[in-house]
Amino acid sequence: MNSTKKTEKKTRIVLTCDLGGSQTKAIAQVYPDGVPIVLAMSPEVADVGKGSIERLKQQNQFFHGNTAWVGWREEYYVLGELAKSMFAGTAALRDLKYEYAMPKIIGMLWLACRKLNQDDVSEVFLQLLLPPGEVNDGEQLAIDLAQVLKKGVETPTGKVKCKLRHFDVAPEGSGIMAYRRRNLQDKYFQKNIGMLMLGYRNASFYLSTQGSAGKSETSDLGMSWMVRQFVECTSVGLSKDDSRLIWALLAAGKGDFDDLRALSRKTTESGIDSDLKLFQKVLPDVRDEYCRALLRWIRNIAVLDEIVICGGTAEFVRQELTEHFENEGIPIIWNGNVSIPAKLNTLDLGDRVTDVWTSHISHIKMLDNNLGHDRQGRTLVPTDNQPTYSNGKVPEDVWIQKGFMPMHEGV
Repeated sequence: MNSTKKTEKKTRIVLTCDLGGSQTKAIAQVYPDGVPIVLAMSPEVADVGKGSIERLKQQNQFFHGNTAWVGWREEYYVLGELAKSMFAGTAALRDLKYEYAMPKIIGMLWLACRKLNQDDVSEVFLQLLLPPGEVNDGEQLAIDLAQVLKKGVETPTGKVKCKLRHFDVAPEGSGIMAYRRRNLQDKYFQKNIGMLMLGYRNASFYLSTQGSAGKSETSDLGMSWMVRQFVECTSVGLSKDDSRLIWALLAAGKGDFDDLRALSRKTTESGIDSDLKLFQKVLPDVRDEYCRALLRWIRNIAVLDEIVICGGTAEFVRQELTEHFENEGIPIIWNGNVSIPAKLNTLDLGDRVTDVWTSHISHIKMLDNNLGHDRQGRTLVPTDNQPTYSNGKVPEDVWIQKGFMPMHEGV
């Protein structure tokens, strides 16, 4: 009698997460051959009771790409815009990132399942980016996360239950540094290269000394430091937790003061004009104080041959940083010279996903190596005129001639 063994097809998702202070960002794809997508959600999180979740269910709240809720073991969390608007949730900037990592990761996993149209995920491979000083916290987080996912997590669309096949914690900026290493090749081992990551919550610095890992430090000198200083110096009732303030300051840095004007709480035109003049007077001083503090910190860490600068805050003080390092004779490599594929930039985040994208590339390369998957020269994000050949293999010289970069070069 013939018998056939039924094999269950496993759906695997790879998720690389960056728990940024201004936005939670992630890259997700079905492994091995799914096309990666970008996910983003507001950073606010609120712990709530089961009754609050039941109320959300009764109200039939629509959960879109910028909000979610998750629950396990009688613990419930609302994430994103709804956390802020209904439950006074915050971005928890004073807490370590890993402390709220669990609900944020699970929330992004749920969002990835929705966006990838995968209702029954069997296995997940996760990578989490953390500041260098928090990387060691990942070990316990992996244990807790594996247990929670094994038992199942409540979500707006039912229970998410899967096996955590692999959990990797990487320092912020490590993907960009790996990309830079591949581009420099042997020259990488002849230089002292600094990596400066300027996010909203903090600033991190990593030093590669002729190819060997050197110092790594994290400070609170992110955009939030500047926002607090600005609020304290103006003293007109602004809130450092008002998310509009970040974008108003970024726009003002480019000479557009309309958003900053709209933050005034005055009710008369003359009062609003008075506030705007104060804002315009204070902002240059706050920027100068921030840059001086940042450069003092870096100067005390290392002597450099070049510096790689990335992160959303870097663009705000780009002119000041450029002038300083040019005067010091230190070349700046902005965002590691990484180019985000146009098809990946669906949320118009641009360079803000550089770190998580390059980390995702390293994540996929590691999985391919460990699981024996050969991509045969195909890029992760297909191009409109991606060359194909009968044997499925794309010669490297053809990729270079056509301006593409094969997987081992980082895309």
